[in-house]
Amino acid sequence: MLGAVFSGLAHPVIIKDAQLRFVYVNAAACALLGRTARDLLGRTDEAVVPAAQAQRIMAVDREILASGEPHMYEESITTPEGGCRQLLTHKYRIALPGVGPKLVIAVTIDVTELRQAERRQRRSEEHYRALVDLLPQVVWVADASGAVIEIGPTWGRLSGRAPEAAYGSGWEAAVHPEDLPRVRQQWHTSVASGAPLDVQCRVLAADGSFRWVRNRAAARRDEQGRIVSWHGLLEDVHESKSAEEALRESEGRFRLIADNVPVIIWLADAQGATTYLNRSWQETTGQTAQQALGRGWLEAVHREDRAALLASIAQASAARERMQAEYRLRRVDGSWAWVIDIGQPRVNAEGDLLGYAGCVLDLSERKAAELALEQSEALVRSIVESTPDCIQLLDADGEPLFVNPAGRKLFGLPEAADVRGYRWGKTLGAGDFAKGEQALEQVRAGQVARFEAWVTTCERQSVCMDIIAAPVLGSDGKPARMLTIWRDISGAKAARDASEAAWRAAESAAAKLALVLENTLDCVVVIDREWHLTYLNANARRLLSLGDEAIGQSLWTLYPHERNGVFAECYRRAFATNQPVTFEEYLPALGRWLEVHASPTDEGLSIFFRDTSERRRAEHERFQAQAQVFHMSRHDALTNLPNRLLLRERLERHLSEVHVGAPLAVLTLDLVAFKQVNDTYGHPVGDMLLRQMADRLNACVRDEDTVARVGGDEFVVVAPRVRCEADAELLATRIIEALQRPFDLEAVSVDIGASVGIAFAPDAGTSVDALLRASDVALYRAKAEGRGTFRRYVPGMDAHLLTRQAMKAALKGAIARNEFELFFQPLVDLLSQKVSTCEALLRWRRGDAGMVSPAEFIPVAEECGLIHSIGEWVLRRACHEAVSWGEGIAVAVNLSPFQFKDVNLVSMVAEALTRSGLAAARLQLEITESVMLDESDANLRTLQALRRLGVKIVMDDFGTGYSSFGYLRRFPFDKIKVDQAFVGDLPDGRESLAVVRAVAGIGRSLGITTAVEGVETQAQLDVVSAEGFDEVQGYLFSSPVPAAEVGALLRRLVHQ
Repeated sequence: MLGAVFSGLAHPVIIKDAQLRFVYVNAAACALLGRTARDLLGRTDEAVVPAAQAQRIMAVDREILASGEPHMYEESITTPEGGCRQLLTHKYRIALPGVGPKLVIAVTIDVTELRQAERRQRRSEEHYRALVDLLPQVVWVADASGAVIEIGPTWGRLSGRAPEAAYGSGWEAAVHPEDLPRVRQQWHTSVASGAPLDVQCRVLAADGSFRWVRNRAAARRDEQGRIVSWHGLLEDVHESKSAEEALRESEGRFRLIADNVPVIIWLADAQGATTYLNRSWQETTGQTAQQALGRGWLEAVHREDRAALLASIAQASAARERMQAEYRLRRVDGSWAWVIDIGQPRVNAEGDLLGYAGCVLDLSERKAAELALEQSEALVRSIVESTPDCIQLLDADGEPLFVNPAGRKLFGLPEAADVRGYRWGKTLGAGDFAKGEQALEQVRAGQVARFEAWVTTCERQSVCMDIIAAPVLGSDGKPARMLTIWRDISGAKAARDASEAAWRAAESAAAKLALVLENTLDCVVVIDREWHLTYLNANARRLLSLGDEAIGQSLWTLYPHERNGVFAECYRRAFATNQPVTFEEYLPALGRWLEVHASPTDEGLSIFFRDTSERRRAEHERFQAQAQVFHMSRHDALTNLPNRLLLRERLERHLSEVHVGAPLAVLTLDLVAFKQVNDTYGHPVGDMLLRQMADRLNACVRDEDTVARVGGDEFVVVAPRVRCEADAELLATRIIEALQRPFDLEAVSVDIGASVGIAFAPDAGTSVDALLRASDVALYRAKAEGRGTFRRYVPGMDAHLLTRQAMKAALKGAIARNEFELFFQPLVDLLSQKVSTCEALLRWRRGDAGMVSPAEFIPVAEECGLIHSIGEWVLRRACHEAVSWGEGIAVAVNLSPFQFKDVNLVSMVAEALTRSGLAAARLQLEITESVMLDESDANLRTLQALRRLGVKIVMDDFGTGYSSFGYLRRFPFDKIKVDQAFVGDLPDGRESLAVVRAVAGIGRSLGITTAVEGVETQAQLDVVSAEGFDEVQGYLFSSPVPAAEVGALLRRLVHQ
């Protein structure tokens, strides 16, 4: 910067720092002092001029630095050439960015001629002015108010304007309109404060373009410190500014290219700290550039590879050589990729190391190929070394190069002995030597030879060998070596004898098979490919009413109406595909349902079938019972209105339509004075009142609306697709008016009332729980305001939502803080009276808040997506704990429906089993109806994949679902657990007893283990035992206990 300003000056210019050391000298100054710039920079006047002169100069400089006042003096000096010159020196105190707070600048002018002749004073002054005018910078002067009073002619050359036009504030006309406010503000600030001016802006040049200039000025003060004028220097910095912009554009292009190449690009400084990483780094590792800068990138490198990698970097940096290293890098998904990292040193013009630039390439495929090759070679080596056959590798002349262990053992060769010179012909019998020589010639001709020969082993035994000799081709495609394999076939005759014995055994087995077929419970028919009967067993003869005369007849002669029916179509498909077919179909000719399995053979078709008519009749009756149980589980027994379960399902269905512009209203009702009616007139009158109330509510709503009874006197109305919120409020008014009319109940007239809370979706929420909670909040507000009122939900009514949000935030760190605990509750096998399973139950000990119920935090975890990590933690811990219980006890783990959306669910279960060592058969996964409600193939495939792992699948809360019984047809569950809602009022609850009895019967029919939860009394246990349940769970046996107490619990239950 200093060179750009003063290098072109013909006068000596010297700048000194606060210690009076030379920090800049231009060429004229060097010439004046007879020294080079290298000799002068960093020195003081004491090293340059005589001591007396130096002390005088330095005293003046110190005064300037202290006072800030410019100084001018003349002195005579002797030039290096011996001449004497009169010099006028101007000194100022200045400040430059990055140099220091105080500098002294000295500009020296030779005024020898001026002092020699005063008459030439004006001419000398003009000469001085000319020198100033020739400066490439614009020199200007302003008065104390900031008005320009003098400006050099360079201004005219730069701007194309007359210097006089710049006087006052006329210079503003040349400043770019976008820069003028900023420049004017800085100039006014400097004038007001006396601070130096340093500002860059664009000015209109003479050619009509705008050029960047830098304008600097300093105040000149009088003896009282008052500003008397401003002296400024304006220089053209357009080229340097353009260079800066070009540099920024270049850096931008570099980043654009670097961020779009499919490799990782990095830069590091001379100390090895990373200063730049392109976008591929974050895409590959998941680590942001901010996290990776410096040494942060090491977190993504495998721990076992870090030391070697750092050593490679240090070695390359020390030698300033190319760096190359291979290591494992963690991908976003947590897997490890082998990469090669290559870096080149960056040096400046002087050869100083600036740092390294490099790239990282993925070597995973190459590493996998190398591993596959190593494994392949290891496999071949293992086969060769472990095979009982003798394997030899010979050269073209038949000399052995390699003999495997089996061959060395056969011929008695020590393991370390050299096999060369041990020709294979030596071991052949005299009659087989010619065979060996002929085989050798065949191989040399590129053919494969095979022959049998008798060989004498090292133990003097004669064995028969099956010998195969094959050529090994060289790079020229011609046989270069020979591979021979010798197999002992001495036992061939024994094998043939054994084969004959086996044939006789097979004939005996066939006779036994015929006996089995004649006595099996299935019907067996065999036909040839021309549809003729060739065999019928006794059961087939009885069912089809056929005798021996049917043998040889065509199947379609016996059953002509079936020639083009389902049976014929399935049999033809079996012939066409040569694959077995299995089907169940009604045969009109017999009037019965048959389950058929037909397998094609070389001779025809073997058909196994059985009469399933009775089974289908039993299934029909069972499904009717299921339908009845299903209706009972989803409707209120008293009013026949939908219950809470059916209400939730319909709400979920309507909520799925809200996003397409179909507003949804939920109205929660609470009866006023119902309890008094019930207590005064008895339960029969109360029940009659509820039935009449249900009728009135149904009369108030549309066909598409739902009226549900969810509690003793609590009802909920769901109104989908309301036109506007006012319609729902009109509905609430109708309901209140309808319920205010007297009820006639067997000569008793009663008056009741109702309060209504209204919530709208999506404003009050988009989930069932959120809507019901919002309508409950509104109901509480309505009840608080008096009978016969309704209120709609508005945000803020449910302040407890804030508590829910706080819970969500606390859940995010619960695993890391070890706040989760597993409790276990046993299931007792009623037959063996032993613990068969322990169900894992999650508990959250939330800091100072204490233990939090799963019913509170599990829905929150499902809502915010944390259920996946929490579920994985539960599964891992439960499997780990179960390993210590003993082989006979399984562990049950609940799966959230949300976990089925995780594509890694099956692999997560498999990994938990592998890490813990728990047998898959000891893990039971409990799911609810929500999983089965989604009829997508994905959930069924997931359940089937889990089943293939060997784990058990349990239907939890059975009987409460929309179609719990239907699920048993879609997936073969290992166990069904009856929800505790059906156990609470046993043994007196008739409806609950009917559900329990139906479930037990279904379990027996389908061969599915049945369990019941919530057993708390001996009476309840007696009921479920009598109904035939396999397992029970509840507080009657044990409350849930911490994992550490399970062992003691199991021992206590054994003693009980």
